[in-house]
Amino acid sequence: MKKQPTNLLTSAFKTTLMLPALLLISVFASVADARILVSNKPLALIAAATYPGEQIDILVPDGMSPHDYSLRPSDIGKIRQADKILWSGHHMEPYLAKFAKQATNKKMWLDATHLMEDMGIYGSDPHVWLSPELAIEISKRIANWHPSDTKQAMQDHLLFTQRLNQLVATSKATLAPVKQSGFFVFHQAYDYWFEAVGVMQLGAFTLSPERKPGAKRIERMRNQLKNNEVSCVLSEPQFSPALIATVVNGLPINQGELDPLAGSSTLTKTAYVEWLAQITDTLYKCLK
Repeated sequence: MKKQPTNLLTSAFKTTLMLPALLLISVFASVADARILVSNKPLALIAAATYPGEQIDILVPDGMSPHDYSLRPSDIGKIRQADKILWSGHHMEPYLAKFAKQATNKKMWLDATHLMEDMGIYGSDPHVWLSPELAIEISKRIANWHPSDTKQAMQDHLLFTQRLNQLVATSKATLAPVKQSGFFVFHQAYDYWFEAVGVMQLGAFTLSPERKPGAKRIERMRNQLKNNEVSCVLSEPQFSPALIATVVNGLPINQGELDPLAGSSTLTKTAYVEWLAQITDTLYKCLK
């Protein structure tokens, strides 16, 4: 019986030592579980500017278009498990609309299109992630989702804003000498970025990759190429170049490739700005 106080003291001492460790485990577990789901790669690049890239899950895999993506059972599981989701909106990703409507108050869905509409800058192009203004606003919102250091995330947001605004200014200056040169893109996906940097494509082979252009449209574009109205044609890695080959068909037209889905990018704080810089560089080389 005399040994009981010692055992009680020993037990209490062990419990005291274990409490900080348990608290640390709890904190690390909560941070580890603070994953967010982003519908596509370009939006994920924006999120990564202010949120840990290793804690971002992307729904649509690289090499697949969000235009006609079909959800897999594992995707549905990710959607139901995620507490915070960033998506493009129903214009681009209709397959997520019903999940957004069914969301409870515990879930947070950030709709990029609705946000852009609230800002008064939404046009007809559903590829909203190519708007610098929207990207800056999204990065600010995502900074408030940061699992451990919101203050640092807001500093990252300010740095992201500075870098992006600088890129817009630099891109305008770079493209100014060639902005009068006409060019075609594969499909209407770059309106917001082209508007921001002061260039305008003459046309797109198709408004949507699912809709093939008719014979009259192809003939009209072919005539524009013959009349030297167009000096550059830009394809995309996700789609067959056969359509562009049909239109160009031996004419001396510069060609380049733009990826509106940022397939080769990785989730870093600077990846979004670097991706847009690459678009500017590709366009300049093709136009000059």
